[in-house]
Amino acid sequence: MSNLSIFNFHQTQVRIQLLNNEPLFCLTDVIKILNIKNANASRFNMSEAGIHKMYIRSGGQNREVTFINEPNLYRVIFRSNKKEAVDFQNWVFDEVLPTIRKTGSYSLTINAEQQQQIQQAVNERVYRTGERHQAVYSKFHQQFKIPRYQDLPASKFNEAIKWLSGVTKTKKDMIEVNRTNLICLVHHMLWLNDFYIDNRLYDVFKMLGSNFGVRLHDHFGDGAFVASMFKQQLEKKQLRQV
Repeated sequence: MSNLSIFNFHQTQVRIQLLNNEPLFCLTDVIKILNIKNANASRFNMSEAGIHKMYIRSGGQNREVTFINEPNLYRVIFRSNKKEAVDFQNWVFDEVLPTIRKTGSYSLTINAEQQQQIQQAVNERVYRTGERHQAVYSKFHQQFKIPRYQDLPASKFNEAIKWLSGVTKTKKDMIEVNRTNLICLVHHMLWLNDFYIDNRLYDVFKMLGSNFGVRLHDHFGDGAFVASMFKQQLEKKQLRQV
């Protein structure tokens, strides 16, 4: 579920789902924090309109989970006399709701699973385009006006994945890269042949009693001949595609 986010209260997770711009709290997570036994909706006189059954992915399976709205959340909190209830209520008021409403509307940031998907999409873009990771993240931050990819609003998640997947090298770019690589190879082969001849390496191998120099001589000579042919074509701009 793309609008599911996870907050942590004293290292215990609280799953929060947005439905029609309204935050819904996972009842199982709430009663676990408040240490309430045998909890159910009827025990707290909850409003039926604020109770929502949803399926979320957990442990490799789709599981039905009960979420409750804000008024029902307070009904649960107020029924508890434990210190955890006061701490939890303050946390909801002081941290959770301000975070949700910090943009002036209900907008949660992406959860841990979505963060991993963003990282994977960045890695795939780097592999696909040859860009550096730092450059991709910098463009990502500028595109969505955020300081870190973790601060991406959940509502922008699908757009972000599409944006990261939308850039590929054009055919023209690939041709130019291949042409540049070919030019480098041609000059390198010519340089190797000149180096071999100028330093009289054939004579050195001969003095050492090795026939390896003969094979190198033929290899560099043939390579230089082919390279010179390509060089002439490149200089005449006859190689427009590789």
